Amino acid sequence: MKQLMLKRLGAYLFDFIVVTFIVSIITMGFKSNSDVINRMHELVVGVANEEVSLEEYSNQIFELNYEYQKSIIPNTIVNVVVSIGYFIVFAYLNKGQTLGKKLFKIQVVNKDGNNPSIWNMLGRSIWLYGIFTGIINTICLFILNAKLFNYASTIVNYIYYGFIILSFFMVMYKKDGKGIHDKIGKTYVKEKVR
Repeated sequence: MKQLMLKRLGAYLFDFIVVTFIVSIITMGFKSNSDVINRMHELVVGVANEEVSLEEYSNQIFELNYEYQKSIIPNTIVNVVVSIGYFIVFAYLNKGQTLGKKLFKIQVVNKDGNNPSIWNMLGRSIWLYGIFTGIINTICLFILNAKLFNYASTIVNYIYYGFIILSFFMVMYKKDGKGIHDKIGKTYVKEKVR
């Protein structure tokens, strides 16, 4: 089971690099948000030099983060679309394998051991690869003010990271090697024979 866990982790990291590379290529020409980043940096430096109080920092950082997140909406949308295309559609068309899973000779199968359906892939991937988080955060940008958005985004991100950590430990230590995403998608990962 440990060997399969290492293969799964290797495939996860490889696929993360592939998706990051694809998203980077697509978004390379998008408008830069360096002004907001520079203002955030100046704010942090101001706190470090004791020129800005922590209260001022707290008040300004919410607005700056909100502005920054709004400026990267196109990047977030590209990331969500590429992740859906790669982790759901591509994996479904390749019988439960992404490039990382092909490289490590593992595949996702449904609970009966057959090729997963598109719904199996959607159920497991939307949670595991941050697709749901990206969608919720983007929606929150349009319906919440800066302060509420920052709180909501923090909660959504903590839930996502908790999900990832819990899934990791479930895969690592549960006898069946299934994470939460496997249970939701009614899937499991097995070594590919051939």
